[in-house]
Amino acid sequence: MKFFPAHAVRLTDGPFAAALRTDLDSVLALDGDRLLAPFLREAGLDPVAPSYGNWEDSGLDGHTAGHWLSALAHLHAATGEDEPLARLRAALDELDRAQRAVGTGWLGGVPGGAALFGSLRDGGIDAARAIGSHTHWVPWYNLHKTFQGLIDAHVVAGEERALRMATWLADWWLDIAAGMDDDAFEAMLDTEFGGMNEAYATLARLTGREDYAAMARRFSHRAILDPLLEGADALTGRHANTQIPKAVGYAAVGGELHDAADAFWRTVVTRRSVVIGGNSVREHFHDPGDFTPMIEDREGPETCNTYNMLKLTRELLEAAPRPEMLDYAERALLNHVLSAQHPDGGYVYFTSMRPRHYRVYSTSGLGFWCCVGTGMEMQARVGEWVFGTEGDALAVNLFVPAELDAADFGVRLRLDADLPSDDRVTVRVSGDAPRPFPLRLRVPGWAGRLDDLRVNGAAATGAVSPGAVTIERAWGDGDEVSFRVPLELRAERLPDGSAWQAYLAGPFALAARDESGDLDGLRADDSRMGHVAAGPLRPLGDVPIVPEGVAGASRTGPASWRVPTADPAGFIDLEPFAGLHDSRYTIYWPIDGPGRRAQLVAEDERLALDQATLDALAFGEQQPESDHAVAADGSPVWSDGDAHGRHLRSTITATLRDPASAGRRLRLRVLPSAEATAFTLAWPGEARRTVRIAAGQDVVELDVAPAAPAHLELVPMAGVPAPVIRELRLLR
Repeated sequence: MKFFPAHAVRLTDGPFAAALRTDLDSVLALDGDRLLAPFLREAGLDPVAPSYGNWEDSGLDGHTAGHWLSALAHLHAATGEDEPLARLRAALDELDRAQRAVGTGWLGGVPGGAALFGSLRDGGIDAARAIGSHTHWVPWYNLHKTFQGLIDAHVVAGEERALRMATWLADWWLDIAAGMDDDAFEAMLDTEFGGMNEAYATLARLTGREDYAAMARRFSHRAILDPLLEGADALTGRHANTQIPKAVGYAAVGGELHDAADAFWRTVVTRRSVVIGGNSVREHFHDPGDFTPMIEDREGPETCNTYNMLKLTRELLEAAPRPEMLDYAERALLNHVLSAQHPDGGYVYFTSMRPRHYRVYSTSGLGFWCCVGTGMEMQARVGEWVFGTEGDALAVNLFVPAELDAADFGVRLRLDADLPSDDRVTVRVSGDAPRPFPLRLRVPGWAGRLDDLRVNGAAATGAVSPGAVTIERAWGDGDEVSFRVPLELRAERLPDGSAWQAYLAGPFALAARDESGDLDGLRADDSRMGHVAAGPLRPLGDVPIVPEGVAGASRTGPASWRVPTADPAGFIDLEPFAGLHDSRYTIYWPIDGPGRRAQLVAEDERLALDQATLDALAFGEQQPESDHAVAADGSPVWSDGDAHGRHLRSTITATLRDPASAGRRLRLRVLPSAEATAFTLAWPGEARRTVRIAAGQDVVELDVAPAAPAHLELVPMAGVPAPVIRELRLLR
């Protein structure tokens, strides 16, 4: 499968075209001088304007600019408008100036980045491990955004100098890496390094340089790659968006690594993804045999994950297409991608699967989360999926309103569709003269067939193959193909088979709109945790219970359905999730069975703790630790499956949030030990306390009034066993 370049496709009236325009406005509203300030600063030059705040001035400085370059390139290609290209060229001017000022090829906004990466030249394993320490916030992940932005500026927007800048930056790293042995390099990879293997593989294809291809292979993290090569799923407990870009790189490198990428894709799509196509809870892969965290937690699938899963899907499709890959891409695009941008602007980080919860949206100029960066790109790239080629056939992949200039085929196509309101799809051909070629119409896995297939109004047939119907003829100006796609309602359980189900109409995930109370932080501020929908969780004990399947369901409008409930007896009104905003919602419903109501009520026992919590810090998890300024060098991460914590072997510091000074209790959760443990705890305004934990104890609470803790120090005691600290909660 090959996809048409973005400039050959134009989205027409429909939800994706509207989302594209919103994205364009959002991207152009950003101040390029502020986004580029970290690059000038790190080059020793005076920035034209101050940096943005939020993630852009707290250690991940410059990461958004790489996404912004990519978004500008894709938006220019997707819309044909000049302003994104002009902004891109102006940005390249400044980046070029910064790179030349340094003179080594280095180009980045990472604070102290040149010296940090330079320390790896002869620093051995200790220096390699330090680059992933809490002193620095994922510097490789950050630098990858710069690489990718330059690559997209060249490949998508045709900017030749961007390739020169990217290769100079790539050569800078080759020089440093030449002094690193394999053990040090592997130790360095035990952090989030984005898609650096993909970047070097792409540069190798663009330049023909074998040293770039070798570096792409060297960026293969063996701890992840080796289990995949053996067909094993070793992802539980791992930070999801650290791993997915690695698999994208495996696919880009190809060879035996393609098999590893394919194994990763199958594992995540079939065992670890929910109905919208997203995955992970609190950014981590949980046990695929237990989706309880997915239902209970407020931090559901992360948008960045789906962005990267779509990149992986595209790489695999281009190498060895299978029908289920387009099925996944369609699901992710129609449900997760489209829902992850507010119609008025603003991008979503977490999409909770907890019944009756909600999601929050970034505010322009304030929020610079990772999912703001990937969101800019995702919304601009939907059109790339609609058409393609497979062999000598022109393929219609998605039933989304769009136009295609298929120059190699000598025709233009116009695709008209209004799913799910109308199940008829029409493809119109225009061109100067009849052109013979096969037209490949995708048959979605959820449909299994295309109904009422017609060519120029007459009943037609085509050659049937897995996932497609192909019509071969000489196509002339005005020819029209039409067909219906059966949008049957169906229910789908969670991947672990537990008693929760979602509803779909064709590829569209359906949800019930709930009340709109307590939508705390719906439009996020610039706080470090503003991306989390922190408003109160609603109880599960009174969520309607539904019968298994869809018996008794009915369609109530062009894009609305009604399904029956079992307890209490009644009905639920459903609509496509992607269009549901500014409200609480429910996607997954508990399935009826013996004692089901009592189970739900029992699960609500932990709500009292959530409602009393002012701030919570989960140790051993990347983002919560970063958001709480955790410094824990010397206290290694403990993990067991998807459980995490830190061995308290040296001083751990952390900052908790309590702007109203309402904290009254500190709750510590530890790993139960066979022996008693202890440590000391201190914070400003309070004398150092000794915390003693009995053998087998897992929770201890301390009265902290009136001096609520902010900057905490947890210190091991000489000669006394110290615990594994799993969680801190500041309670009212």
